[in-house]
Amino acid sequence: MKIGKALKLCRSAKDLSLEAVAERAGISVSYLSRLENDKREPTLSIVGKVADALGVPTAVVVFLASEAHELKGLDKKTEKRFAELALDLMRQT
Repeated sequence: MKIGKALKLCRSAKDLSLEAVAERAGISVSYLSRLENDKREPTLSIVGKVADALGVPTAVVVFLASEAHELKGLDKKTEKRFAELALDLMRQT
């Protein structure tokens, strides 16, 4: 699972700075940066706080973080379409 990549993707899709998201989540900018660069492994609680700060459901972050072998039963086309839909929804809010 690539939680850091998903957090960064969501933050970029929302056009938010590290500073803004970190402040909303109640964590330091350096910690959020380390999370996004997969240098720290967040707890589910932290993922939830950052997801809330991004205005994105935690489930969407987890889905976007999932690797192919973790999405059993989904073909590549469906997986890609779900990811596109999730990002489109984020951009609309």
